[in-house]
Amino acid sequence: MVTSTLLTIMIVLFLLLAVIGIPIGVAIGAAAIAELILQGAVPLMIVPQRMYTAVNSVTLMGIPFFMLVGNIMECSGITQKLIRFANALVGSLRGGMCYVSVLTGMLMGGISGSAPADTAALSSIMVPSMEECGYKREYSGAIMAASGSLGIIIPPSMPMIVLGSISGISVGKLFLGGIIPGVMIGISYIIVCFIIVTVRKYHETVKVAFSLKNLWTSLKGALLPLLAPVIIVGGILTGVVTPTEAAITAVAYTLFLAMLVYRTIKLKDLPRLFMDSVIGAANVMLIIAASSLFAWILQTNNFQQVISRLFGSALNSQIIVMLIVNLVFLIGGCFLEGTAMQIMFIPILYPIATMAGINPIAFGVTVICNIALGNLTPPVGICLFVAASSAGISVDKIIREITPFLAVSAVDILLLIFFPQLITWIPSFMG
Repeated sequence: MVTSTLLTIMIVLFLLLAVIGIPIGVAIGAAAIAELILQGAVPLMIVPQRMYTAVNSVTLMGIPFFMLVGNIMECSGITQKLIRFANALVGSLRGGMCYVSVLTGMLMGGISGSAPADTAALSSIMVPSMEECGYKREYSGAIMAASGSLGIIIPPSMPMIVLGSISGISVGKLFLGGIIPGVMIGISYIIVCFIIVTVRKYHETVKVAFSLKNLWTSLKGALLPLLAPVIIVGGILTGVVTPTEAAITAVAYTLFLAMLVYRTIKLKDLPRLFMDSVIGAANVMLIIAASSLFAWILQTNNFQQVISRLFGSALNSQIIVMLIVNLVFLIGGCFLEGTAMQIMFIPILYPIATMAGINPIAFGVTVICNIALGNLTPPVGICLFVAASSAGISVDKIIREITPFLAVSAVDILLLIFFPQLITWIPSFMG
């Protein structure tokens, strides 16, 4: 069979499997293996070899540890302490519960680095509280999904670790580059919440007026958790630890807080926390392994030439190149999980961006912002499903409410494309 026909069959088969609900890792792997069988020229022994090589990375070892950090935060009460601090800071404002959710999502993103984990932790606490204040559950769920997605932009970030592993871009500089975009998108979400609260006339009952004493008390309670991102990012930037070692340090620090300082987690709870983290990490690793096989088939069949022709003479314009790159990730985010997209497209698109003279940090962080947007777009947006499950409502109801957040995220990404200095300014101070 003609190579282009086989590639088309592989891609269509993957999309069909994904649409009918087959797990993404299984769908990608099955489509790739089916292509190799139809092709008949490559021994199937290449499948386990390519998959093993993809996950045999010291950098990727940080993923299960950051997932464990997210589980520890959810079970230890650390999330509640961050929520209390955010509530003391902005909760007295009209629409304050919305702002608390976004601000807490930003704070949690500086610890766990996992969008699904942050969304789950936020939703379980904030959705019932917002419903008591008169907000519709579907609107609350949309805010939780949007706020949770910030977790992969604000450092530390698991997708940034994956991107650094694939491309060789400094993970520390990617972390620094994500600070301004993460804060910028978070502020945009707060503005969206303000407009919606004003238009819909949500009359939230403010239970506690703003108080410097309350703010100071809540800050003291949240201070130790807020030191986590300083320890994680600072350790990487100073060269004391690698990203993987930073993830282990984060686990040790959050366990120290949970077991010895707050005493909310007991020894008997650890096996369940470890098992949940292992299961979640195994799912991510399967996606990475299967995506690597999928990407290898695309590359060996000159798929990169198809992508190169898509750019054509656009290589003369950095903005046009970045617009096309973001369009690829925007469309791909509707059907692919973020890690899978990176494995498939970064090896092809990063060299093109380099030829166009695009700053590697600007390229990487903008891609991560698109992946965050993909977490909110159907039919594969994982934060949508996590928020819907936690809120006890159907995904289609959240989709209607998430639209304004998607729109403002797209505008923010355009700003990052036209003004990459927003990304590169902080990393420029790092030697």
